[in-house]
Amino acid sequence: MGAAIGACLGSFANVVVWRLPRGESVVHPGSRCPSCGHPIPWYRNLPIFTWLLQRGRCAWCHASIPAFYVFVEALCALLGLAGAALWEQGWQLGDAVGWTLFALVAVPVALIDWERFEIPDPLVFWALVAGLVSRTWAGEDHILAFGTVVRDALFAAGFLYALHFLSRYLVGVWGDLVRTVLPKGIRWSWRRGWKRDLLLAGLRWGRFHPDMEALGLGDVSLGLAAGACLGSSSVFLGLAPAALLGVGGHLLRQRYPAKVQSAVDLGLDPLAVPFGPFLCAGFLLARLWIGFRGSPFPF
Repeated sequence: MGAAIGACLGSFANVVVWRLPRGESVVHPGSRCPSCGHPIPWYRNLPIFTWLLQRGRCAWCHASIPAFYVFVEALCALLGLAGAALWEQGWQLGDAVGWTLFALVAVPVALIDWERFEIPDPLVFWALVAGLVSRTWAGEDHILAFGTVVRDALFAAGFLYALHFLSRYLVGVWGDLVRTVLPKGIRWSWRRGWKRDLLLAGLRWGRFHPDMEALGLGDVSLGLAAGACLGSSSVFLGLAPAALLGVGGHLLRQRYPAKVQSAVDLGLDPLAVPFGPFLCAGFLLARLWIGFRGSPFPF
C-alpha cells in the first residue's frame, strides 16, 4: 500500500516539477502528452505500469516519454515503501508518516531547486501543514503534541536563519579581507606547485561579497517544514551529512554543468550548486539515525 501511494504521488510530483516553476496550475488541466497535447485518461496514467506497457511512448503520437518520469515514480514508490517499513519496525505512526511525507515532498523540492535554485513556497507550506497534522494527530495529548511540533519547527528555522545570517556576514568579511591583502602579496614565483593552488583558491575566495548567500532563505523555510515533519534534532544533526553530500553535488555539477542559456536566464553560474537537495537528504538520513540510534540532543 505504501509503495502504491508513493508511486501515485510520484506521478503527481512530475506534474508539480514541470508546472509549478512556470506558474501553471498543478490541478487543471489534467495530464496531457507533452508532445501532442492529447489528454491522458486515468486508465493510461497508471504510475510505472503504463510507461512499461506502452514501452515508453505515447499511445497517440508515439513520441518517446522520458524515462526520468518513471524514475521519479519509482523513487517515490520506494520512499512510500520505506515509510511503511519504518512503521513496521516500531516507529510511532506520527514519526513514520512525517518522515514519509517530508521525503515525498523533498523529491519535487530537490528537482526544482537543482534546476532553478528555487524552493517553492507552496511545497514548503504543504509539508509544514502535513507535519503539523500528522504528528499532532498521532500524539496521545493533541495539545501537547501540537506544541512540540510548533517548537520543533521554530527551533529548526531559527537555527538555520542564524546560520544564514552568520555565514553571509563571515563570507563577506572573508572576501573583503582576501581582496585587500592578497593582491599585495602576489609574486610571480607563485605560479607553480602548491603556492599556485593556494593562490587560485584565494582568488576564488576573493569573489565572495556580503550579497552572496551560503545558506539562502529558501533553505531556512525548508528547515521550518523539516522541523515540523522530522523534529528539530534531525535538522541540527542533518547538516553534517548534507554538507558531505553537497561536496558530491559540487563534483557532479563540475562534470555536468547546467545549461548555459538556462543559467543566463536565471542569472546564475552554470557551475553553481544549490544546497536544498542535500539538506533534504541530510535531514531524512539524520531522522533515520535518530529513529534507530536515538537523539544526541536532550530535546
